Amino acid sequence: MKFLRRFCAVVIGITFIVSGLSKIMDPAVTMLIVTEYLRLIHFGFLIPAAKVLGVILASLEAITGIALVTGVLRKVAAWFTVWMVGVFTIITLCLLIKNPSMDCGCFGEVIHLNHLQSFLKNLALAALSAIAFIPLRNIGEPKPRKWVSFGLATLAIGYAVLYSNTHIPILDFTEFAPGCELMASLDDEDDWDASKTYPILSFRDSQNEYCDSIAVDGPVVTLSVYEPAKANWERIHRHYLQIQEAGATPLLLVASYPLEIDQFDIPVDMTVYYADYKTLITLNRSNGGASYFRDGELIEKWHQRGFPASIAQHLQADPVERGSRFIAGRRIKSQAFCLGLAIVLIAL
Repeated sequence: MKFLRRFCAVVIGITFIVSGLSKIMDPAVTMLIVTEYLRLIHFGFLIPAAKVLGVILASLEAITGIALVTGVLRKVAAWFTVWMVGVFTIITLCLLIKNPSMDCGCFGEVIHLNHLQSFLKNLALAALSAIAFIPLRNIGEPKPRKWVSFGLATLAIGYAVLYSNTHIPILDFTEFAPGCELMASLDDEDDWDASKTYPILSFRDSQNEYCDSIAVDGPVVTLSVYEPAKANWERIHRHYLQIQEAGATPLLLVASYPLEIDQFDIPVDMTVYYADYKTLITLNRSNGGASYFRDGELIEKWHQRGFPASIAQHLQADPVERGSRFIAGRRIKSQAFCLGLAIVLIAL
């Protein structure tokens, strides 16, 4: 019985870690998820704090998962688990009944569940919690070395929070993942591949004319600004000029309208195009981040603070090689992080 209880606690813990990390590593989509929930429960006044709330909740979820796996703070972790599973079981039941057009966001962009699947997942976690924590007085004590494991894993979560808010997400599960090809780059039906997804930027000029063809003509670097009021326009202007000097087309995409753009301090020597908020946040998770396209194929992405010192070197290099190095580097980082966390949790 003791083994069964620990097994159930570990299963819950692993679920929490995966769920928490999937949201920690993509704070922009976590912000969207929390915003949808706040609107659903009519707490719109908290929307400006959606990103902070999302990161805090995801961090608590991951740390609780670490506590469950390592076996430390067992009573605290048990109470927090019961509270969290109970609340989200009720929420997912409401989603199942009302059936709004939103994703539950349990695992960010990594795994998408419909409302029924999300509700059943929470019912399963509730059943596992009952086995793991009832009665609460007999849940045992951790081995002393597990406190070291808990501490190191918690530090890893803190590092993930810091990294994710200063870099592009390590893994990209969106339709605008590196290597994708824009719909506008397809000349005819012979170029179509049914196994691929061809995203659409769908941006317009000040005359409300769609201009997607611009993004597929040679080297193009988009600067996506999904929150223009919070953008660092001086930095964006500097990047815009660097892209021009490197011989590429700078494409400034802003989530706004021509009548609203005057309220933002945008330098007059930049041409502004207008796109959808969710499209821009999907393209690049950084507000003012850059994405490099070559003939319509997405090669690399950069956070607004991680724009390369010499963009010309990236544009002059072989695009296939640059794209492969970019994807491989991110894959290695993600695998190293996950492997290191697993070793800390299991081996120590």
